[in-house]
Amino acid sequence: MKKILTWIKPTWAGMHLGNYLGMFKQLIENSKWKESYLMIADYHSLTSVHDKETLESHKKRLLCEMFALLPEDSEITVFEQSKITHINNITWILSSVTPYSLMLRAHSFKDSQNKNSEINMALFNYPILMTSDIITYDIDLVPVGKDQKQHLEFARDIAENFNKTYKTDLFKLPEPYISEDVGLIPGIDGRKMSKSYDNHIPVFDNEKALKKRIMKIVTGSEGLDDPKDPEKCNVFALIKFFATPEKQAEITEKYKQGWYWYWHAKLELLDLILEYFKEAREKYNYYMENFDELQKRLAEGNKKVNNMATEKYEKMMEIVGLK
Repeated sequence: MKKILTWIKPTWAGMHLGNYLGMFKQLIENSKWKESYLMIADYHSLTSVHDKETLESHKKRLLCEMFALLPEDSEITVFEQSKITHINNITWILSSVTPYSLMLRAHSFKDSQNKNSEINMALFNYPILMTSDIITYDIDLVPVGKDQKQHLEFARDIAENFNKTYKTDLFKLPEPYISEDVGLIPGIDGRKMSKSYDNHIPVFDNEKALKKRIMKIVTGSEGLDDPKDPEKCNVFALIKFFATPEKQAEITEKYKQGWYWYWHAKLELLDLILEYFKEAREKYNYYMENFDELQKRLAEGNKKVNNMATEKYEKMMEIVGLK
């Protein structure tokens, strides 16, 4: 059975629609026939979050969201990156076979340069730790958007460098899993949905806050009575992820007939999102008040994955001559 892994960083408060549609939903759907892992990437969050209370709050919320979205019969293993004892040791050894020139090509590094941001070494070495997160557990597939394919290319390059350097086949070369049905998930300004752009729509915010974000979605300037093209509308692009084919056809007709303002479409999107995530939102509120119930399940996931990492680390240490 193939293994599949995805992760979310607790860098910001809450999961947004882009996280859910681009990665989380694909993981749930594939978990029916694959061995699946879901990681809260808390080490990765340290590239930008430098406050204890903030990080703890973000982690708690994200973990409650993750478990709220998982089906009751889910066999997906949820674990914390920071609880894997040897993950940084593995990263250090992998860094010894990773060219400096490769890191200079990383999108995260280039984005920070373009923003004239202060670049810390955690951000610079981010792709190597991400590689460890993937290849340590012999992952076959990683759900990513088309714009994130570089992450998997780096993981493959670094794994291959290690294997060639030490004449071994220790590390499996992972493949990206890109769903052609998802494509670009637009944020409220039409660009790719991202918290770094502040154009995201949170999944678990209260209804008032959710409505406020949806009402900010950028639309065309046609008047109320003018016909509109739904395929050119950011609101309809999101509606299609949550509406049935029949509902999509009904809303499409409203766009084309006129007397249907973008405000109406935004309210329909709000209703669709609230209905789609109704059960998950209820479970989320429960877990936030009963967080201790998740601790046992999380500890089990941490133990399972930690054992996998320890086994790989011991083999790695023997191969490089440090055991």
